[in-house]
Amino acid sequence: MNTLLKLTYVFLLGLILFASCKPQKMNNQGIQGNVYWIEGNQMPQASEKEASSLFPKAEKAVKRTIHIHQLTHINQASLGDYLFGSIETPLVASIETNEEGEFSIELPPGKYSIFTVEENGYFASVFDLDSYIHPVEVKKGEWNKVTITINYEATF
Repeated sequence: MNTLLKLTYVFLLGLILFASCKPQKMNNQGIQGNVYWIEGNQMPQASEKEASSLFPKAEKAVKRTIHIHQLTHINQASLGDYLFGSIETPLVASIETNEEGEFSIELPPGKYSIFTVEENGYFASVFDLDSYIHPVEVKKGEWNKVTITINYEATF
């Protein structure tokens, strides 16, 4: 066989294999965002130093596990002093943030509640007017951007 014929066979074989590959699903919609930690006294402090020292420390990005549940009403979770214990609604997805607190997860359209996993429970501090816990709606073809600030060890 000559070299040109061999190259033609290799090309055709590659083309057939490529054409038979299953296409990858595109990320259509979901939730993406950042997680931050804030602690300590967050009240402005009187000081003779620079004006920037009058205000508390800024939040810092943290690595956390995020649990995404079906939309959860306050009556569907047990609330302790600062953290939730058990959550009655089904867990839909779980994702780990990177070191900069960033995350992105594809989800089908729907309404969800977001919690961070803490050592002694689950944290969420956002509620809507109907008492749903950190509600996030994912719409078809859209990414919902959220910021989660974990502040149960901060005082204001």
